[in-house]
Amino acid sequence: MQSFVSVSSLVTRFDYADFKAAAAKSEMKKIEKDIVKIIGTALIFSSFVLWGLNHYSITRNIIYGVMAAAGIILGCFYEMIIQYSVRRRALNYYDNHKERFMAHTAQFFEDKITFKTERYSAAVPYEKIYKVYEDSRVFIIYTSINEMKFITKRALSNNDCEKIRKVFQSKLQQKYQQEGAR
Repeated sequence: MQSFVSVSSLVTRFDYADFKAAAAKSEMKKIEKDIVKIIGTALIFSSFVLWGLNHYSITRNIIYGVMAAAGIILGCFYEMIIQYSVRRRALNYYDNHKERFMAHTAQFFEDKITFKTERYSAAVPYEKIYKVYEDSRVFIIYTSINEMKFITKRALSNNDCEKIRKVFQSKLQQKYQQEGAR
């Protein structure tokens, strides 16, 4: 049986950081984001209300300013801070464990995906895939709840990306999620 897309690549430090950032994004629930934004808004609102009621003390003004700043950071920059933190940790992990990252090949067939490295080989039928998440830089394939494989898009042509996307959309339907689509 002939594969319709085959991709081989060696994971770079930035590929690994992109993967970890995408995995963090895929696991972040909308309700979590909304709660953090509500908390940030509540901090901002309460700091202004408290300042309006009692703004005669310099110490309290500083506390209200810190509350407002914390609210702005939580409400506006929470996702950016999380992404930065995840990427920094991933880059550090890669730098400290370079020897663990090896070249891998993924082949897409009509009924399955195969993953191969020099120490590992697996064929996973599409119906056994837990879910797939795609962002602008990677495809993350969850082979089970806690096991992921990723394919970096830099190793694929636009045509190959589109073929893979169509297969995931047709075979996985609800288990396939693209960045920005919830």
